[in-house]
Amino acid sequence: MPEINAPFTNVTLQTFASEGDLALTNQKWEELGPKFVNRLEKNGLLSYEVATIWNKDSKLMRFVIFRYKSSNAFKRCLPIWEEIEKAVFDGVLIKVTAYRGVTEEYWTASDT
Repeated sequence: MPEINAPFTNVTLQTFASEGDLALTNQKWEELGPKFVNRLEKNGLLSYEVATIWNKDSKLMRFVIFRYKSSNAFKRCLPIWEEIEKAVFDGVLIKVTAYRGVTEEYWTASDT
């Protein structure tokens, strides 16, 4: 299968069981994240964005948008994500739902 020219996107919805679970995850990611991000970037991760969902009663929900160079880049990153799950989410009660797709349209405001 040929490389996909459009960036590949993964949107992950994370719902934590408690504020403690969210805080523990954030603490572990702050400590371990930089070394993982470096490896993910080398394998094709272009960017990621974390946002708290504000239009829900619970502040324990957030989404993360990951952008990859291609679906193959995403596949190369999967083993690293498995390591991240073990290192960052161990002992944390969290529900994760992921959606994957190829970007069809991307708009950004111009600087002018």
